Amino acid sequence: MNEPAISAIVITPDTWHTMGNTLAALQTQTIRAQIQLVLVGPTLEALAVPDDVLAGFHSVERVSAPSVSSLGEVTAAGVRGATAPIIALTEDHCYPAPDWAEKILRRYAEGEWAGVGPTVTNANPNTISSCVQFIMDYGSSSPLGPKGSQRQLPGHNSSYRREDLMAYEPDLAWWLEVETILHWDMVEKGSRLYADPDVHAFHWNCSRFWPTLQFSWAFSRVFAAYRCARLTPTERVKLAVLWPLIPLARIRRIWPIMTATLGHARALGALPAMFLNLVVSGAGEGLGYVSGEAGSLRRCLDLEFHRGRFLHASERIQVPSQPA
Repeated sequence: MNEPAISAIVITPDTWHTMGNTLAALQTQTIRAQIQLVLVGPTLEALAVPDDVLAGFHSVERVSAPSVSSLGEVTAAGVRGATAPIIALTEDHCYPAPDWAEKILRRYAEGEWAGVGPTVTNANPNTISSCVQFIMDYGSSSPLGPKGSQRQLPGHNSSYRREDLMAYEPDLAWWLEVETILHWDMVEKGSRLYADPDVHAFHWNCSRFWPTLQFSWAFSRVFAAYRCARLTPTERVKLAVLWPLIPLARIRRIWPIMTATLGHARALGALPAMFLNLVVSGAGEGLGYVSGEAGSLRRCLDLEFHRGRFLHASERIQVPSQPA
């Protein structure tokens, strides 16, 4: 059998049903027969996916990752189990367009990219909370964000050359916990990352207000805790003390994306919610520089799955349809 062209890592913290929507989206891929599925879960029994759900793929690799306490650990387990030269990360709430894998491989065929990231669209833009979370996390990767060679790509949904990821062993799990830091390091070492305008994914965001604040706090605290490895003690103290400036700096960068995405009137209506999330995010980041992640790693893992828990009652997750 020929080797797979691309490995898609699909993760569950419990049973295969959690990854059902992602597998349905991958079923629509135009080059499905070239995709290796790497299913990662707490036990091999949890990965007993029905044959019809897995039909048509190149191959399926199942990886058991028991006692996982962070997303980086379980993602690294998937990377180690993959065999294709290109590794694509997926989420249970972000679904690729049907030509996603085909266009990723087309970009890598140019030969100069270590990582390729998609253009991410907000799949549920009807609530303020969803728009706030999307713009905070993926605004720079949205259709209105910069494209081409970039210093970072959208976390949890980008692709990489396997050889470039494996160069980070034995500490790959650490680097994959906060992909922004991985991206910075890759670029500093001479690798090139590409934000592709032709590769599309559709991201479902929290549309309930309280979960957005939980995300803003937990992920920012983890970011700061991991960023500390690149900082001197003086820089850590400085950032911890100056955290109140973080929301101000970020709102200046975010506001043009807000107005372009939402329109001026709706952006003004979303501004209080956005600024509150930025304050909570900044406070979490500031505390992370002082006292580390303090359990936020596990909280991030819990928040990442079962996105339906955090959606408005009127919303129902859907995946891209099969191409004609």
